[in-house]
Amino acid sequence: MKRNNGKNKERALEWFRIGDEEFKFAKATFREFEAYYPQVCFLCQQTAEKYLKGYLVFTKGKFPKIHDLSHLLKLCVKTNKKFLTFLSDTETLSQYYIIARYPLPEYPPAGKTEAKEAIEIASRIMNFVKRIIQ
Repeated sequence: MKRNNGKNKERALEWFRIGDEEFKFAKATFREFEAYYPQVCFLCQQTAEKYLKGYLVFTKGKFPKIHDLSHLLKLCVKTNKKFLTFLSDTETLSQYYIIARYPLPEYPPAGKTEAKEAIEIASRIMNFVKRIIQ
């Protein structure tokens, strides 16, 4: 792991703060409205993206400007192999970046089951990164 400096940590914490806000909004929307499931899934994808990018900022000081969670995860694996346990999770969440934004017939819309799963996945990734950083 690259030696971290205070500036990297400060920048990483800002990424995590934004991810936390998106995650809280996703959970509140799921709970309060019992609707907007594609948007809840998208927010969970965004949450995981913020946490993976925050981790990369923390460890390397930078990240590529992409939205593919599996690619970001593989970059995280270079400093911590335990990230590999989330590979199928990131593949699941990555599809929601597309589903909520584009009407593509090859991607079925997300429903309540998918939204609940997305919340669980995002939570696992967030908690894992938080444990590593502390």
